[in-house]
Amino acid sequence: MNIRHSDGGYTLSETLIVLAIFVLLISIGPNLYPSFTKGMENRLFLSQFHEDLFYAQQYAISHESLIYLHINNTKKVYTVSSYKEGIVLERSIPEDIQFLSGTLGYSFHFNQYGNASKAGTIMIDTSKGKYKLVLNIGKGRFRIEKL
Repeated sequence: MNIRHSDGGYTLSETLIVLAIFVLLISIGPNLYPSFTKGMENRLFLSQFHEDLFYAQQYAISHESLIYLHINNTKKVYTVSSYKEGIVLERSIPEDIQFLSGTLGYSFHFNQYGNASKAGTIMIDTSKGKYKLVLNIGKGRFRIEKL
């Protein structure tokens, strides 16, 4: 049996050194760009808030009940609740995000058809810019716009 030895490969120690350097660079990377991570955190929060609004609307339709959304700026939390089940969903608001009362105030509800109780806006102030939650009348549509 002939065994061939190749000189083209890497030793275990060389591979481990390269792997250690790679892991070090990956772990240091996000800390070098705090503004990027803060912006990403804001975008993730706005995306989650948008999904929670969809959830509240679908919950109202599927359970055929009124579902309330209330924003509490002092406790930095927003809740989705029902008279029947109590608090359905509660999420914290990051410290650098502030909800400002527009024409909607800080609370509204979805009825059993998924329509919002009133049309209007809520302003959302983040460290990376201002946004506006818009609730349209009639069809239960809503969106978050960057200003």
